[in-house]
Amino acid sequence: MDPRTFLPPRAQQVRLPPRPGDRAPGLPLALEDGRPAVVAFLRHTGCPFAEQTMRLLREGAALHPEVQWIAVSHAPEPATARWCSAVGGTDGVRVASDPSRRAYADWGLGRTSLGHFLGRRSLLAVGRLARRGVRNRHPHGTRWQSAGTFALDDQGIVRWRHLPEHAGDMADLDSAVPAASRHA
Repeated sequence: MDPRTFLPPRAQQVRLPPRPGDRAPGLPLALEDGRPAVVAFLRHTGCPFAEQTMRLLREGAALHPEVQWIAVSHAPEPATARWCSAVGGTDGVRVASDPSRRAYADWGLGRTSLGHFLGRRSLLAVGRLARRGVRNRHPHGTRWQSAGTFALDDQGIVRWRHLPEHAGDMADLDSAVPAASRHA
């Protein structure tokens, strides 16, 4: 366990999160033209909620190959790649690394509070995932970084978003796909 992950990161200027109908901000990788996308900004690698999100993204990619599935990590690229391998790979999911957390800030995802990741609801959610075999792994990044998930239509317009109320508040990707696809 790296105790530095518990230290709050340097503050950044964070924009307002894009709302449905807004053009999507830039990403650390290019979107494929003409295809809807689901973009998930992960908590730190090693976080059970990030692992569960990656599982859900892979499942979504298998069921909906017409959609681009993108995960953004704020761990350095080598740590992100090791983590992806450890949690079952990236089948159908493109992964970008954003250690500066600049893309997170551009999408309105800043630092959270201590209660966001150590509050009662998050700890109960950690317990539920642990009973399913999803546990904390060696962390890279910061536990203070907020996650967020967005669905974009084929023109790069945000059509759906999930901004978690606490670390264990997982996005319903079954809602994301039709939101992005119906505008395609």
